[in-house]
Order: sequence, then C-alpha cells, then structure tokens
Amino acid sequence: MKNSNKICFITCYNDEVLYQECLKYIHTLKVPEGFAIETLGIVGAESMAAGYNKAMHSSDAKYKVYLHQDTFIINKSFISDVLTLFHDNPQVGLLGMAGAIEIPTNAVWWEASDKVGQVYESHSGKMNLLSFGEVTTDHTVVAAIDGFIMITQYDISWRDDLFNGWHFYDLSQSTEFVKAGFEVAVPKQNKPWCIHDCGIVDVSNGFNHFKNIFLEEYSKFLFPKVSILIPTCNRPHYLELALKSALAQSYPHIEVIISDDSEDDISQSVVEPYLEAYPHLKYYKNKKEKWLGNFQNLLELSSGKYIAFLADDDLFHPNKVEKMTFYLSHFKEVTLVTSHRQLIDENGRELHPIPATRKLFEVDTFIDGIELGNFVLSNCLNVIGEASTVMFRKNDLRERIGFYRGKNSIMGDISSWISLLSLGKAVYIAETLNYFRMHKEQIGQNSSKTLVPAIKDWLTLINDSREDGFLKDDIQYKKALTSYLRQSINYLELLYQSNDKVTIENFGLYDSFDFALRDLTCP
Repeated sequence: MKNSNKICFITCYNDEVLYQECLKYIHTLKVPEGFAIETLGIVGAESMAAGYNKAMHSSDAKYKVYLHQDTFIINKSFISDVLTLFHDNPQVGLLGMAGAIEIPTNAVWWEASDKVGQVYESHSGKMNLLSFGEVTTDHTVVAAIDGFIMITQYDISWRDDLFNGWHFYDLSQSTEFVKAGFEVAVPKQNKPWCIHDCGIVDVSNGFNHFKNIFLEEYSKFLFPKVSILIPTCNRPHYLELALKSALAQSYPHIEVIISDDSEDDISQSVVEPYLEAYPHLKYYKNKKEKWLGNFQNLLELSSGKYIAFLADDDLFHPNKVEKMTFYLSHFKEVTLVTSHRQLIDENGRELHPIPATRKLFEVDTFIDGIELGNFVLSNCLNVIGEASTVMFRKNDLRERIGFYRGKNSIMGDISSWISLLSLGKAVYIAETLNYFRMHKEQIGQNSSKTLVPAIKDWLTLINDSREDGFLKDDIQYKKALTSYLRQSINYLELLYQSNDKVTIENFGLYDSFDFALRDLTCP
C-alpha cells in the first residue's frame, strides 16, 4: 500500500559530487507537516528507465520525483506546490517543468511549435533562463515533458524493455501516462523551480537510435494515419519511382496502397520486393471499373484519417505528408491542403510552369474555400492541382471521389476539390511538395475522348457549384462563362491541330455553347 504522506526523490547518478549537490537542494526544501521525504540514489543503472523502475518498486511513497543528478530544485515550496496541484487535479499523473503541447512528428520535443515551461539551464555552455510559452492557469496539459525532472502521483512502469539507454525514456513515460488515461502537465512557475546544470548535451550516444524506437512504438498512438493511395495502369517504371517517393516520407504513420488497373502482371512484379520490406505497403488488383473505379477502390481499402492520392507517374517531396498533415491536424476548419507543384518531364527534369502551376503565394496561406473555388471556376483553371497535389480528410468527402452533386466528371479531381472547398478553408503551401510529370504516355492527351467531355463538364460544374454558394455574384458567374467559352475554343484548337476531327454538332456541343452564350448575354 502506498504511503500518501511520503515523497521520494529518485536519481540515477555516476558523479558523486553532483549528486551530493542535488541532495543539498532537496534537503533545504520545506516539508509540509506530517509529511516525510525519502531519497534514493541508483548507481550503475543499465539505463535511466531500468534505474527508475528499480527505485520505483523499492519505495512505498505515493509521490515520486525522478530527477537528474545535475538538477537542483530552488523553489523552497516545491513539495507543497506539487502536492496541491496533484490534490486539486487527480487526473494529472505526471508533472515536469518544460514540455511540448504536442509531440512533433520528428519526436524532438523542443522543436515542437507550442511549448511551455521554464528552467535555468546550461545546454549552450552558459547558464541562462530557458523560457518557453507561459502557463497562465495552475497548469497546462502537454503531450510530453523533458526528463530533467519528472514528478508522479501514480506508478507506471518505465519502458526499460525498449529504452535501455539514456534518451527518450522521458517522452516514452509521458506517452505511457497518456495511454493510461492520465494527463501530463507543466505547472505555473512565477520563477523557475529548477536549475538544470547539464552543460552541452551529448546526443551521440544513441539519440537517433532511441528516437527511431520511440517513433516505431508510439507513432500509431500519437499521430493520425495518412493513406497514400496510388492508382496505377501499365506504367511499371514510373510506378516504382512514385512508390519510392511515398515510402520515403518523413511522416511516421502512413499506409501505402496500390490499386492496379494494368492488363498484365509487370507492375505487380515491380511492387512485390517492396511488399516484403514494408509491412505498411499493400497491393491490390482493381476489380471495379477502370480509372474512377480504381480511385474509389483505393478509398474503400484505406484506413487513414487523411488521404493523399499519388498518380503513378508523379512524385512526392519527402516532407509532403508531414507538412500537409500539420494543417489538417491543427486547423479543423481546413478541408483541403495543396501546395506548389513542379512540372517535370519523362526523365524527371524540371519544366517551365504553365498558367495552372504558377506559384500562387510566396508563403503558406489560408484561403476561404468559396474564394478559392470562385477563382478556379471563374478562370476555368485548376490552380489547386491534380489528384497527387491535395490532401484531405477522408470523412470530408460527401460523395464518391470524382463526383459532384451526384454527377461524375472527366475532371474528377476538380469536382472533388470544389466539393471539399464548399465545406471549409484551404491551405496553400508555398514549398514545392509535388512533382507532376508530363510525358507522351499520358492517357488521352489532346484527344476528343477527354477534351470534349471536359468542355461539357466545365459548364456543368460552373452551374452546379452555384447551389453550394459559388459564383453567386453575377459578375463572377459571367466571367466564368467567358472563361469557359475561351477554354472550349482552346480545346477545339488542340483537337484540330492533332487532326482529331471534331465539330460542334457531332459531339453535341451546340447546346452547351448556346446555354453559355444566352446566360452571358442576359442583362
């Protein structure tokens, strides 16, 4: 049975002088009446976690303070302050003096965008105040705390089975408390409660090794899963390049799914060696209809919260998923994230931009969904990007991929983007995160099979979108119709130049043009 009137100070140490200095500060703390303190020093521990486990099981104290040998507690009321916070907040299981609101995807807590707490510290070689964000109430809940001091009111075993060294035991224990249903917190400190005289930190003794172990163990708990979905058809060489770019993502919690429309087994043979090496990679033959059915098959197979399609001839930047996930995770009003995309040729060489791929902004920018949709529709220009460019929440799709208001389209990506934009905001990331390949193998290039339906679908999309609040202004609507007619002429010129004989009559375009002209000339 735990002694609720006892607090134990636990230190793994290898420097007797430092440890005695640490104890000197502990013994000058004010001890509340009726309360006892205990100190346990562990020498020769195999790891921090192993030493802390040994001490934890050796003490019957309910409250335990795990601190480094070079941590000196200077807040004389430390014990009563800790006890008051724990008593008033039984859901708080673990306290620290500095921590991250969310653990970043690289697991380096001090690189998180939001941090709180303060301490006098010498990691730069000089003793300075290290101050993060302010704690405005009695405590702020965080995802993880720094291990120079960790205070508990409940015992949870330290993961010495995984962290048999001197790094990431603190983030591991923070996460174990959260998994157990407790809160991790940083208290309000009018002045720092501690000095951490660590000196320049040595990260050469296994830091990256244990970081990888941490990410392997906890990514699925900490970070939402992203599904990278690759539809492919008869392009094994490009498919392998696309697949490599998906597997090289810096984001730690992904699944990669390939759905194959190919008429042979060459693509499957290319993928098979990767299936053995990457358990989060799955391959399927598509049994639905071609093209849009392949996209839909991927969506139905996916289990991620966020969706990122990757065309089999395009490429992802290694940081694409990580950077886009940040915005979807932190801003619930954002329903679509896109970025600058770079055109490349069949050999991966960069090409000059076309109007649709010119950079929209020089910095990451939030855009109202209706405003961005109006720009696309009124210019008949897909500045958002092809399927490979965008990331979105799976649950935000109201219809099958490529459908809008019950109608499918040859421009399936734009249809889905307009649907998503009707629900919220977009984020445009200025960095190039996607590479869109232009090559001779692309299906239906300058063909009546694609360009003629596109002429019809642009007009359908322009008109249907008004039901969702787009193009409400008559000026914008008429600009969209003007752009539509100009775009249609461009498409017809492309067909003429490619000797694809097409007339307005034999492809049923007369009614579309007549409708657009009548609405355009209406007062």
